[in-house]
Amino acid sequence: MAQSHYPPRQKCLAYNGILAVVLLALILFLLISGSTSQQNRVAIPAVILGLLLLLPLILVVYRIFTVLTTVYTLTRDYLEITWGLRRELLPIAQIDWLHPVTDFETPLPLGFTLMHGSYYTKKAVKGLGETLFIATAPEQMVLIKQDARFFVISPEDAKEFTREFEQFSQLGSLQSIQPESENLRMLWQRVWADPWAKRLLFAGAVSLALVILTSLLISMLQPQIVWVSMERVPASRAMLMPILALLFALTNTFAGLVLFIQGRLAALIRNLIWAWTILVNLILITALIFMVF
Repeated sequence: MAQSHYPPRQKCLAYNGILAVVLLALILFLLISGSTSQQNRVAIPAVILGLLLLLPLILVVYRIFTVLTTVYTLTRDYLEITWGLRRELLPIAQIDWLHPVTDFETPLPLGFTLMHGSYYTKKAVKGLGETLFIATAPEQMVLIKQDARFFVISPEDAKEFTREFEQFSQLGSLQSIQPESENLRMLWQRVWADPWAKRLLFAGAVSLALVILTSLLISMLQPQIVWVSMERVPASRAMLMPILALLFALTNTFAGLVLFIQGRLAALIRNLIWAWTILVNLILITALIFMVF
């Protein structure tokens, strides 16, 4: 029987949610200001800054996704830790010990984190070595030793989690389980080894680059373009096209990666999503060309 435990999420989600809203508002302000400005000297830097702020926004959104998908699953055979696109499977028989950090006299050195209330990183801890943190609440952290590896998690009730682990350990495993580890690098290697996935992702990247290049050339070489409303507007508004293409491509790529984890049953849907990214980019390139005339 599997017992699922979740980390405390409220504080982390509230902080990162507010940060995401602030970043989104700032990005929209810069993009709208840049696209409506009559001067390219003001418009292009504003749009570029808006594009650069997409990176921290993506990181914040992914952290929210990571926290929402963090689960610690206990069974008689294994402890499975899943978060975001990553997964660790630890056989119960190979776990040396598991203790709440409150059992130790020396606190764990957590250091500074930009993502308040979330600790998802690997760091060297004195006396332990490389330790993988998959936690949100320092007061609920549990330290796990498996062979030469150390993990830190934070179930909502650390004492109850420890008690369940001890019960399962005493019952003994029903089957032989091998440890498994999946991270973003391994997932990307699996994706890149798939011929169709490789072709579609490469074509999607090329088409996105063409959208960005086309919009930049139009913005720099043309004073005005014909917008979708059939009125002439500053050429800098063309920079909205690569922003739309980038957001669409990132969303579809992430959705495809999630489906890739599901295996072959989702392969057709995944490939259709990535192919749709290419088609949308080609449509945007065509629209940009028509806007010049």
